[in-house]
Amino acid sequence: MSLLETVLAMCGLNTQTSQEVKGVLEWVEQQGGLHTIVSHLQSGEYSEVVNSWLGDQQNVALSSDLVKKMINSEAIEQLAARMGINTSDALNLLVKYLPQLVDKASTAGVVDKKADLTGLVSQLMH
Repeated sequence: MSLLETVLAMCGLNTQTSQEVKGVLEWVEQQGGLHTIVSHLQSGEYSEVVNSWLGDQQNVALSSDLVKKMINSEAIEQLAARMGINTSDALNLLVKYLPQLVDKASTAGVVDKKADLTGLVSQLMH
């Protein structure tokens, strides 16, 4: 059992949710980490959306169409392949988890590069 799987089990997540979170977190690392993703999105036309996740205001919700515009199709296909799902389902996972991950991993408007994995996963699920 990997460290990530151990953390997910400690948080009491069911198997499907654990696999979803694990897959998205591994994909985030494959993309260079959450900090890299956030920096990329902030430098473009999506800074207002991303800044809502970083700040104390209500998170701007995502849609599949918006994720398609924000994240290149190759990266979405990588998540789908990693998870063994179609790209539509991969988009839905990003819609569900990306804003929450950024929100929980940030303080004072900045993504914490050393966010505690156990704490982050625990916050994400509660």
